[in-house]
Amino acid sequence: MNRFVVEAPVAVKWFVPEPMYANAVRLFEGPNELLVTDVFFSEFADILRRKISLGEMTREEALKVYSALSAVPLTVNPTEPLMETALEIAVSMGRPIKVGLNLSLAVQQDCRLVTVNKSLYDGLMATPFSRYLKWIEHAK
Repeated sequence: MNRFVVEAPVAVKWFVPEPMYANAVRLFEGPNELLVTDVFFSEFADILRRKISLGEMTREEALKVYSALSAVPLTVNPTEPLMETALEIAVSMGRPIKVGLNLSLAVQQDCRLVTVNKSLYDGLMATPFSRYLKWIEHAK
């Protein structure tokens, strides 16, 4: 069984057919353990809020998607033990703290962070964190 840290934009693709939907679903349907931080849920909900404000989905659709997330077996990890390392990563890499948290969890659990953020992926490939990244199209 593979273990992956999953960022919220990947998880939204489990429910919303958009680019890389099939790759995200394959990750979800595979025999994988999916790890998230406890802030994952607010990030997931914020993506849905943004989709509502852009007219990409209705409020009712967003609520159904959020409700469906509860059926996904996720291993939730508290952020507090990750925060010091996450802050160091975020500052040294010039990235938001949510990226630092996800990378910190991947480092702690010695697994890969699955991302759909091309600039994050490309930007970190020449760093020591590259071994903890997995582009969505390569995750199974």
